[in-house]
Amino acid sequence: MAEIEAEQQKPKKRLSLSGLFLPLLIGATISIIVVFFVVGYISLTEPPSPPEDMHSLMNEKQREDAATLADNNTENAPEMVVNEDGTFDFAQYRYFSFPLPFVVNFADGNGMMTVEIAIATHETTLRGEQLIEKLTTFTPKMRSAINFVLAEQVHDAVNAVAKRKALEKRLIATIKTVIDGTNPERPSGITDLYFTKFVISNTR
Repeated sequence: MAEIEAEQQKPKKRLSLSGLFLPLLIGATISIIVVFFVVGYISLTEPPSPPEDMHSLMNEKQREDAATLADNNTENAPEMVVNEDGTFDFAQYRYFSFPLPFVVNFADGNGMMTVEIAIATHETTLRGEQLIEKLTTFTPKMRSAINFVLAEQVHDAVNAVAKRKALEKRLIATIKTVIDGTNPERPSGITDLYFTKFVISNTR
């Protein structure tokens, strides 16, 4: 009797194992399907890569906009150049300051002046960087020329702010001669000169 019962129980064990394996198989299959679905969805919904000529199209649009700006406002349109990579570069202001002040006696012997000078330039990025580098290189020569001009001044010619405009113009012309020479093919973009400090010391 015990042997018969044992024989009857064996198939039940096999059915129990099959019952456990089947849900696992179904679960694994569903997981694989879900993974493939997610990957496929991401691939289909990912935005397409821009065409190879998109950069050139954008540059063409920039050219058209720049040309329109220049046509509509010719006098105030900033200087513009097209770089090798097709991008645009506009002129901007940069400033160069002499690291040391100029201390000079007046030509009439009536005291002395201590002057600090800054130069404004208006150039595109590359030309502006080159100009600042050139100003740095020519600093000793510019200082000598500026000292010569300052040494010619008399007290009463520069003892007021309004009187110094003529001196500013002369110093700009002097600096441009040092940087560009007498007959430059393309004058540098030096636009203005500023006295960041102008102190007069009287002796009388």
